[in-house]
Amino acid sequence: MTEKNQDTNQREKRVEQTEQHDESVLNPEIKNETDLSKKERRLIEKEKLKGMGFGKKLEYIWMYYKPVMFGILAAIVLAFVLRDWYINAKTKTVLSIAAVNSQLSDTDDIEKQVEELLGVTEDKYSKVQIGVNITTDGTGGNLDYYAQTAYMTQVQAGTLDVMLMPEQLYDSLNTDGIFLNLEELLGDHVFGEFGTQSDQTHITIKDSRLAEEFGLSYDTITIVVPASAPDQKNAAKWLESLTSEEQ
Repeated sequence: MTEKNQDTNQREKRVEQTEQHDESVLNPEIKNETDLSKKERRLIEKEKLKGMGFGKKLEYIWMYYKPVMFGILAAIVLAFVLRDWYINAKTKTVLSIAAVNSQLSDTDDIEKQVEELLGVTEDKYSKVQIGVNITTDGTGGNLDYYAQTAYMTQVQAGTLDVMLMPEQLYDSLNTDGIFLNLEELLGDHVFGEFGTQSDQTHITIKDSRLAEEFGLSYDTITIVVPASAPDQKNAAKWLESLTSEEQ
């Protein structure tokens, strides 16, 4: 009896499987989703969306496609990050000038002028940097707390080539070996073009045009080159260009 029941059950199961197979052939829409082609899935999704209102469409798209959307967004962000990293890795600062107490809000114009002087305008990976973040305290003869930190960091890291400052600030910052000997850097002739100086580690000039270009409220400007300056050749070239403007 038991064997007979087992045979009956097996026959019924085979008949059911045959009917399901025949039905799936006659009606492809009832195929298992995993058996659908990409084109069939897209058609089904399109039909689903047709029957939905605008709000439901947005909800459906967000629910089912947000992993794809996040993936695309992440890929775009990564592409921009990699591009910026690549550009920054190749970019070289050919001259860094710090203007103390500068009132400039936009340094692009003066940076372009110096880039033209140095002949690097055609090299998109070479740039001039004008820093305006160094300021003095209320006395005018010392850097304020934050500027002192920025100044020491740049000097120690060797990322600063030239500084423009009030003469009284130079007097407080000048210590043995902190600034280059400009007579040696420029040569006797060029250094002498700036007139008599009290020592060889600075140049003091009166130049209202230079003060205006760099947004300085003082027209008597003291110029120094830190001993750690990485681009001393370009610093010398820029300083030499000031002698023609002094004539």
